[in-house]
Amino acid sequence: MKTVTIPLNDEAGLPTGKTEDVVMSTAVCALVDSGLLMNDSEGVFFQRQLEYIQAQSFDVLYPDLMAREVFALNTEGGEGINTITYRSYDKRGETAIIAGKATDLPRGDIDGKEYSISVRTLGNAYGYSRQELAASKLTGLPLDARKAEATRRSYEELVNQLSWFGEATHSINGLFGGVAAGPWSTCDRTVVAAAAGGTNSTVWGVDKTPDEVIADLTSAVTKLYVDTKKLFRADTILISVEKKQYLMNTPRSIHSDVSIMDWFCKSNQFISSPEQFKDINELAGIYSANGTDAFDSTGASKEGFTVMSTGSDIMRLREPFPYIHLPVQYKGLEFEINCYGRFAGLELIRPGAVQHFENV
Repeated sequence: MKTVTIPLNDEAGLPTGKTEDVVMSTAVCALVDSGLLMNDSEGVFFQRQLEYIQAQSFDVLYPDLMAREVFALNTEGGEGINTITYRSYDKRGETAIIAGKATDLPRGDIDGKEYSISVRTLGNAYGYSRQELAASKLTGLPLDARKAEATRRSYEELVNQLSWFGEATHSINGLFGGVAAGPWSTCDRTVVAAAAGGTNSTVWGVDKTPDEVIADLTSAVTKLYVDTKKLFRADTILISVEKKQYLMNTPRSIHSDVSIMDWFCKSNQFISSPEQFKDINELAGIYSANGTDAFDSTGASKEGFTVMSTGSDIMRLREPFPYIHLPVQYKGLEFEINCYGRFAGLELIRPGAVQHFENV
């Protein structure tokens, strides 16, 4: 890095007679020294443009990619790690009625299991031609930030997809897929009860009454609480956009102005707000009809919903090295900015806190 002094212009581009000291990065200095940028002034312009673009890229929000909203994030580890290992311990012990002089007392102990997940590199790039840089400097217009935004969007889309469905080939687990026999595969799965009247249909909005839909939801949050011996309380329900709209817009009865969702939220001790229903685009059509078939990431199967207790001690996304822009490089007639991050998928520490309810 070096400090350069540049003249300042006014809004009309005319010299003001004033100067400013600017610290120029090593990468941009190298471009100036090699003659790829004409002078220090042009180098400072390019550097400031990149700083602005990178800041804008990181400020963009993607509300339809919900994984980061649903799951806690853990960035421990750093850039260099390739594997994350965590341990789960279980206490066990037995107490018995014994004789006063007994010597073979039953003992308490702990069992531990070790799980490992792989850290993978996710990368992309964007660039600007010499002509784009020259035109930008000549006109005073900023370089197009949409290229950086597109690469960031692409990275977030892959992180989102891996968070939900994992990638078995690269040993990444998500909530609905990943490594065979991974933690995601041990979560409880239940097909909801059939409608009354002999139809055997389990589908909401077809043969089931609003009261039966409410019963499905009530049974689901209760089941998680009972099955885990009151260890986990449902605080989130994941559901497709269509099914959440059905719950919000369908009255409990023809004589009621209260929706199914409002009635349910007022009538159970776990889910008290519609905000606890997370409508996820990726969940449409991924569930099975029998509670055992694999989740269908293409969305060509059945509807369902997932009840879970959240928190960083239950599940979390592992991103040991968040997405960054690397120093600019010159290739051909283009200035290229490579970007990458290190991601390890969803660390599902307590699969018992997640239950899936299928074929609604």
